Amino acid sequence: MTIFSTSLVFILISIIFISITPSSIGQKLTDTEIKHLCSKTNNLEGCYKLLKSDPRTANVDARGLVYVDLASNKANKTHSLFNSFINTTHDSRLTNIYKKCSSNYNDVIRDLKIIKNSLQSGAYKNIHVQVKDAFEKIKQCKKVFSGASSDRVHIKKKTQEFEFLLSIVDVTPGNLNKK
Repeated sequence: MTIFSTSLVFILISIIFISITPSSIGQKLTDTEIKHLCSKTNNLEGCYKLLKSDPRTANVDARGLVYVDLASNKANKTHSLFNSFINTTHDSRLTNIYKKCSSNYNDVIRDLKIIKNSLQSGAYKNIHVQVKDAFEKIKQCKKVFSGASSDRVHIKKKTQEFEFLLSIVDVTPGNLNKK
């Protein structure tokens, strides 16, 4: 009887470990998969370098969230930058431009939160609409900012960096759907 109960306990523990292990380990993302994902962005080389340098990329289950986190961090920093410009400029025209861009980045941050929730729930089909909205908000900001003084050239660079991250977020759902 003792042998039977010991065997039964061993079998149950084995079943538990077998059922838990695959979901906690995840699959490793191969170079080919990274290149395929990055080929759909506007900067294959930059995308590849970014994804290879971030250790979180290796976990297939979380990689979409990683990209959203990177984009969210960039959006929050840029949003804060616009807010600081609002408080330090004395030019009313620039103040209006900064307020418009700050408002747009606030909307983008909201879109990224929705995207993150969609990734977590597996609702990948809903993500493209939010990404498209975020791109539109950034485009509007670039448009109103294009006539502003050239002493804020670094804003253009930050916007381009954010668009790059957003392009990765945009192509991620298609690859997650195939996994």
